[in-house]
Amino acid sequence: MTCGVSWKPDRLSPKNAEPSVVMQNSDGPGQRPYWKFSLHNLGLTLATGFILFFFSERLFWTVWRPGDSVGDLLITWLAYSSLAYVFLSVVSFFRVNEFGSLYLAGAIYGWLTEGALIYTLYGTEESAPFPVSVSITGLSWHALISVSVGWYATGLALTSVRPVRVAVISVAVGIFWGVWATFLWKESPPVITGVPEFLGFALGFTVLLAGAWWVSFRLGVTRFRPGWVGLLLCALILGVFFAQHVVRLGWRPLVVLPVILSFALGPLMRHRRSVDNSGFGEFWGDFVPFHLIWFGLMPVTATVVYAAAKPLGLEAIPVTSIVYYWITGPAGFLLFVWAAIHCSRRRPRAQSFTQP
Repeated sequence: MTCGVSWKPDRLSPKNAEPSVVMQNSDGPGQRPYWKFSLHNLGLTLATGFILFFFSERLFWTVWRPGDSVGDLLITWLAYSSLAYVFLSVVSFFRVNEFGSLYLAGAIYGWLTEGALIYTLYGTEESAPFPVSVSITGLSWHALISVSVGWYATGLALTSVRPVRVAVISVAVGIFWGVWATFLWKESPPVITGVPEFLGFALGFTVLLAGAWWVSFRLGVTRFRPGWVGLLLCALILGVFFAQHVVRLGWRPLVVLPVILSFALGPLMRHRRSVDNSGFGEFWGDFVPFHLIWFGLMPVTATVVYAAAKPLGLEAIPVTSIVYYWITGPAGFLLFVWAAIHCSRRRPRAQSFTQP
C-alpha cells in the first residue's frame, strides 16, 4: 500500500496540462495565477537543483575541504538550480517518458555543466583532453551518476511499493562515496578527514537530500512547465559563465558546445514527435515518503567504507583512473550512443485531423 502525492501520468492529460508548451504564464485557463505558477516552479527548481548539486558536486568532492564555506555552497547550489531548470524544461518539452530519452536529457545537463558553467568540456584538463572530455565528465558523471542514478533511479525507487530499491541504491552510493573519497588523499596537499567529521558531513547532506526529494514530490515535479521568465533568467546566468569561457578559450566554446548539444537535441526531437502530450513523468508512480528513511544507509555505509579504506589499503588503488577510464567513461559514452539510436529510430505518431 502506498501513500503520499499522486504521480500518475493522467495528471498530465491534455485537458489538464500541456507539458510540451514552453511559453506558459499560468497552469492553464482558469487555473492558478502566474505568481503561484512561478513559486511552484521555483520550489521544484531549487529542490531538483539540490538533488543534482548533491550528486554532481558534493558526492564528487566527498568531504568538507579546507576553503569550503557555506556561502560558496549556496552559490553553487543556485548555479546547479539554473541547470536544473533547463534540465526539467528539456524533460518537459521533449516529453521524456523512458530511459533512452532521459539519458539524452541528462547528456544535455552534463554538457551544459561542463561547457557552460565551467569549461572542462573543451579539453582544458590534462586528464581529459578533447574529445575524451565529451564523455568525462559530462556523460561519465553527470548523465550517468547524477541523472540516471541520482534522479531517475532514485525517484523510481521512492515510488516503488517496497523499499528494497531505495536500500540498494543507498548502500551502493554509500560504498561508492566511501571508496571515491580516497582520491583526495592523493591531492596536493592531501585532504584527509577524520571519521567523525566525515560522518557528520555525509549525514547532514543526506538529510538535506531527503528534504529536497520530499519537496520535489510534494510539489509534483511532473507538473513542471517552463516559462519564459525562468528560461531567460537561466540563459542569462549560464550566458555570463559561458561568455567568460569564450574570452578565455576563443572560438572553441562557440563551436564545440552547439555541435555536441545537437547530437542529443536531434534524437530528442524525434522522440517528442513519437509520443503524445502525456509523456512527461510516466516512469514514476506514487511517492512513498517512508522510503526516505532508508537514505540513512547512505552516510552510514560511506563512513564505514571510508574508515576501513586505510586499513584495507584502498588508498593504493587508482580510483579515479578505474572509475573514469575503465567504467563510467566508456559506459557513459556507449549509453549515449544507444540512447541516440534508440530515440532516432522512433516513428512519429500518426496525426489525427478533424474535418470542419
